[in-house]
Amino acid sequence: MSERLIKISITCLAIALSSSAYGQADQVKVVAKKTAKPIPSPAAKWPPEGFKGREGVYAKVPSSKDVVGLLSAKKTLQSVVKACEEFACGAVFVASETGCKWWEVNSSVFRFEAEDLTKEKIGTLTTYHRSSEKKAQATIFLISGAEVTPGTSIGSIKVTCHRDAGNKPKPGNIYSPIVAPTPAASPSN
Repeated sequence: MSERLIKISITCLAIALSSSAYGQADQVKVVAKKTAKPIPSPAAKWPPEGFKGREGVYAKVPSSKDVVGLLSAKKTLQSVVKACEEFACGAVFVASETGCKWWEVNSSVFRFEAEDLTKEKIGTLTTYHRSSEKKAQATIFLISGAEVTPGTSIGSIKVTCHRDAGNKPKPGNIYSPIVAPTPAASPSN
């Protein structure tokens, strides 16, 4: 029975080959499919979820997971990664309803002392960032000059959206360490 099936298959194949060789193929149906149109991204939710806002300006301190994801996704941020291996760093996500000509972020650098459970302010940090469009989120990296050590952190973050281009500073970070006062010399007898 299988020999008969093979003979029928060979015969059908021979007929198909001979008919196409002489241009006698069955009707050909040509179908053009519509090209898939890209699905538009949904409009960004406004105000941004998880952001705190005031007068149309919004900010959020990202989680460490958010920052790691951002740093690994963008190769252009490798200089930030390198700086944060040496100095205490932080980040803040910002957005504005009307856009900003430039951003200013003022923050403090702290060191937590585990022995006596105290938090000591060791410096201040002012960060300037370029402009942003209306309702567009920007990431501002806060890079201090304080050495990375366990317990060093950046906090007390205050974000300002400047809507006037006047006095626009160069983008960057300015770290000012707090110098401990030297003990007063005691008078000698």
